[in-house]
Amino acid sequence: MPILIQVCIVVLTLMVVVGTVALVRVLAQLRKTAAQAEATLRTVDATLPRLEQTLAQADEVLASLRNVVAHAERSAGDVSHVGGKAVKFASLFVDQVAGPTARAAALISGVRTGGMFLVDAWRRHRAQKSQSTGGNHHE
Repeated sequence: MPILIQVCIVVLTLMVVVGTVALVRVLAQLRKTAAQAEATLRTVDATLPRLEQTLAQADEVLASLRNVVAHAERSAGDVSHVGGKAVKFASLFVDQVAGPTARAAALISGVRTGGMFLVDAWRRHRAQKSQSTGGNHHE
């Protein structure tokens, strides 16, 4: 056999050996990766029921929150309604009670001021009359 053919056979044999070693290493790495994937899937399988339970609880919390928000909106509407009535009552009070009361107070103040003016004038007149030193003053 010629030497060239022998060299080719040796090179081909070496390539098959290197390929086989590489394939064995890849298969070993693939086995490790498969084992890790299997362990991860077991963890995921164990976690899924807890996750489902957590999601169910989150749904319950959201439903409760919706109920609370709806109740708060109704309460806000009621408060707004009551506030509107309070404003109407205050306006009615000012129009029907405070206005006439203020006018009555102004009238009483005017009568008091006028009365005090008359009393002061009468006192001054009496004081001037008593200071008079005689004469025929018939007033």
